[in-house]
Amino acid sequence: MKIRLTKSFRSYEVYDTIEFNPEEYSELEGKTEVEILNYLNENKYEFMLKDMDECLYDQFVFHNDVVKDKIMDEEVNLILVNE
Repeated sequence: MKIRLTKSFRSYEVYDTIEFNPEEYSELEGKTEVEILNYLNENKYEFMLKDMDECLYDQFVFHNDVVKDKIMDEEVNLILVNE
């Protein structure tokens, strides 16, 4: 008999703050904070902050510390391997 362990969960992570001046970006000009946030959410994989060589998403994930995290709905099961 062969068995394996499976594990699934949802993860919630909050990354440390990035500060920038929206007035330095023409694509953000004239937008409210809510509109800027919506724009950045839609373009997080493409939007580049000045003086940074990675997109906004990568900047958070690879260069900022996680300041809060939580694992939810963790489920662990043993399954039968049919080989």
